[in-house]
Amino acid sequence: MGFREWATSPGRQFQEREPARKAAKGVTMQASGQIDPPDIDNESGSGMPVRIREMVPELSSPFQRANVYAKMMNDSAVDVSMRVYKTPVLGSEFFMEPYSDDPMDQEISEFIWANLAGGMSAPFLNALEDILAMYEDGYSVLEKVYERREWSPKRAQANTRQFVMLKKLAPRPAGTVKEIIYDDNGGPETVVHNAIRADGKVEEVELDISDVVIFTFNRKGGDLQGKSLLRTAYPHWYYKTHMYKIDAIQKERFSLGVLKGRLLPGFSPGDKAVLRRLLRNYRTNEEAFMLLTPNVDVEVEFPPGTPVDVMKSANHHNTMILFNVLAQFLGLGTTSEGGGRATAGTGADMFMKSLRFVANQITQAINMYVIPELVVWNFPTTNFPQLQVRNIGETRDLQMFASGMANLFAQDAFTKGHLDTENWLRKIFDAPAISEEAHAAGIKQAEQADPKLNGNGTTTETRAREAIRRQGNVRGETTGYVGKPPNAAS
Repeated sequence: MGFREWATSPGRQFQEREPARKAAKGVTMQASGQIDPPDIDNESGSGMPVRIREMVPELSSPFQRANVYAKMMNDSAVDVSMRVYKTPVLGSEFFMEPYSDDPMDQEISEFIWANLAGGMSAPFLNALEDILAMYEDGYSVLEKVYERREWSPKRAQANTRQFVMLKKLAPRPAGTVKEIIYDDNGGPETVVHNAIRADGKVEEVELDISDVVIFTFNRKGGDLQGKSLLRTAYPHWYYKTHMYKIDAIQKERFSLGVLKGRLLPGFSPGDKAVLRRLLRNYRTNEEAFMLLTPNVDVEVEFPPGTPVDVMKSANHHNTMILFNVLAQFLGLGTTSEGGGRATAGTGADMFMKSLRFVANQITQAINMYVIPELVVWNFPTTNFPQLQVRNIGETRDLQMFASGMANLFAQDAFTKGHLDTENWLRKIFDAPAISEEAHAAGIKQAEQADPKLNGNGTTTETRAREAIRRQGNVRGETTGYVGKPPNAAS
């Protein structure tokens, strides 16, 4: 039965959940190697690390950590550091890469992208924000919810059919996750979740690991709860908060001074009572004044010495909070030290590369745990398309790569006009691949525009240089030059 006949055949039912990535075609022939393999599927150790007890009392339990982290997010530097670490990932471009040029693989890719980008009950960016909650919580849990829905490809005369499609990636907040249950080898089995119902009551439910996707930040071993970015920012937030309090108290005392009263000789008990009441009730405002008697004198006394510049320390901790997410270059120029363009550029490049890793981590998790299910439940194939991401941190690398390739082409180290080379370059730049027909048509058009071009878009002179290099390689020699050979005629 072909693909079209299978896809339109009646009675196809949604089968019980199986590992989609391990979908088999029923082949019984086994591969044989040079020696027999050891015992397979035999795991003795465990991936669970030893958990070190938290030494800060305010962070000793998940509930206390959640309260402290909520306070930290009210700080402008902390909030900005988290937003700046999310923005490049949220602003990047996700796209679907088909498995091959086969029409069926192209249609599968179209189906998956239509489901993720426009077929869920909420935009994909909402799910992406829920995924990036792992920055604050250390991990994020999303439950896969499926439904049957109609869909038709964009090709002409395509039939509309019912497919098993992803309804939503529903967030399960870290504060509602009671625990993650692991097997003896440290592999996750179940997520115990306290579901808050519409009436406000809490119901404990168990989510099988195949029903959820867990995204972990800063994972250690098999512990899927990871570590929050806010944990390493906590000391700097703590000290900075107290620095601001010290600065406020210091400014109040040094700017207003302390009133000092003096009773002159011949004072009476009434003068002493008046002076005490005067000093106690004095307030600084636009109408403040004193009415003194001959036996009473008042002056403002300022504490000796120079106030401590606590704002310098506070600015240091602000910079360290940005440093915590590799965004310290944002603080350059805000202090007296200033900053250089080259320093900021180097820091920004490393910052974007760290976020490229986060984006790739997200796409790989979706490619492993979401896309294979959508494919094997709806199509008779195991050719899975891949969710990819671009426009996040590769601009500078591509500029340098393009400059290097231009030099190589100029020196004829690479031959222009070869289809494989062109598609390789297009893949690096995330550009669409070109077919053989389009490639041949492009070369023909270039030859018509430039008579010097010979056959494959290269000049006769270039082909001669390639022949010289091939001749040297056949003899097992190293030519030792790129471009024209030494003393060669121009």
